[in-house]
Amino acid sequence: MSTARETIFAAIHAALAPLPQREPRPTLPPGVADAQWLAGESDNVALFLRRATASGTVCFTSPADCLAWLVGQKVRKVYLAASLTEWAAPFGAVLDLTHEYHRNQVDEIDVALTPAAGAIAESGSIIMTDASSPDRLSELAPWIHIAVVQRETIHRSIAAAIVAMPEDPNIIWVTGPSKTADVEGILIQGVHGPGVQGCLLV
Repeated sequence: MSTARETIFAAIHAALAPLPQREPRPTLPPGVADAQWLAGESDNVALFLRRATASGTVCFTSPADCLAWLVGQKVRKVYLAASLTEWAAPFGAVLDLTHEYHRNQVDEIDVALTPAAGAIAESGSIIMTDASSPDRLSELAPWIHIAVVQRETIHRSIAAAIVAMPEDPNIIWVTGPSKTADVEGILIQGVHGPGVQGCLLV
């Protein structure tokens, strides 16, 4: 005879069980879910930069600008993902670089530069996936995280980004630095993620 506790947990386990097959994504005409104001926007890159900046993301349009900003922040150690090795020489000449990120280094590494899977112009969001990231911890733990976004991977709208979503177990959309507020409306940044979210467009 099962107890009430066993019955409840059995129901939870059943609800969390993988589906036998996924429902197909609905087929919709292109643009049907786009905001009306998007019709007046012709430049996805310019729109993304404007919306990302409005959400609090620090945007760079060249590695040189990003490097100059990091030098001005007087950071201690910078994690540079191994896939971004073309910047190892110029960045390593003036910054203490590492290509490895381990949990025991969380208090040592101030900045992480990692590749992003893409971005969304409409919302100014950065898209990160397990496939694009060398280590999810490196995107969420440092005080400063700079996502490297290829210009051709910027989706015009949220709907377009959803349609293009890869089959990845973890997809994160980041719109500015992490924020939280208490009941009195005091906004605090960096409580459950980077305090400074950056984006380097290449």
